[in-house]
Amino acid sequence: MPSQHGAWAMLIAPYLLGLIATIADGRFELADVVLFAFWMVDYFAFFATSLWLKSRRKPRYFPPVRAYVVASSVLGLLTLVLQPSVWSWVLAFAPLLAVGLYSAYQRDERSLISGATTVAAACLMPAVVYADGLFDFFDGLGEAPYDRIALIMLACFGYFFGTVLYVKTMIRERGHLSYVVASVAWHAAFTIAAFLSRGLLREQLLVGDGVWLGLVLFFAVMTVRSLAVPMLWPMRGKTLSAKSLGIGEIFCTIALGAILIAAVV
Repeated sequence: MPSQHGAWAMLIAPYLLGLIATIADGRFELADVVLFAFWMVDYFAFFATSLWLKSRRKPRYFPPVRAYVVASSVLGLLTLVLQPSVWSWVLAFAPLLAVGLYSAYQRDERSLISGATTVAAACLMPAVVYADGLFDFFDGLGEAPYDRIALIMLACFGYFFGTVLYVKTMIRERGHLSYVVASVAWHAAFTIAAFLSRGLLREQLLVGDGVWLGLVLFFAVMTVRSLAVPMLWPMRGKTLSAKSLGIGEIFCTIALGAILIAAVV
């Protein structure tokens, strides 16, 4: 089972946001529940396979791979039966999966590229839940309901990939000023983008100023955090535990989720 506390927030939050948007539209099906089970077990299969590949396919790492791949396959087929259009998302997920597994095989699973692909996969989930397949999602863009889903995906990617950078400044790349600069720049860019999006949110997505202000404040706080926390701890030779960081991300995820829920209900 994945042990990273922050990963659970990244796995669950985008799916829940997509489900809430779907329910707000008056739609809810058994396929949505099975999809969640498939998504979670599929991630377990990915995690176990990554460890197996990283170990150069040592036999003792294979049993969980076998178990999770079989369970994931069964749930995937059931999801496909209940919602045939879900097959189209393979076109989006397959390249991300390939990059992630190749990075694990190269023992480079902690690279920024690998982190970006994992985050991107998680942030596709609102559209997977809401739309009737990949092509339906693209066809729907330009309409307020689908554009709000795109907003959720973009905001989630901005936050969760920013978390990848932030956590690196605290653990694996602590003491490296270049990563602090990159983390601050990333969060600042999303703060500016949120600030400039007021007209788009009101006129195209049909959401109120409360959502706009919430996004601006959220990313502004994340920007301050991305600078202040590394400067107060790693850059001064102090450390925070991975568990503390992960729990902190869960609370931040809840805050972002509350803002994005207000955009779709």
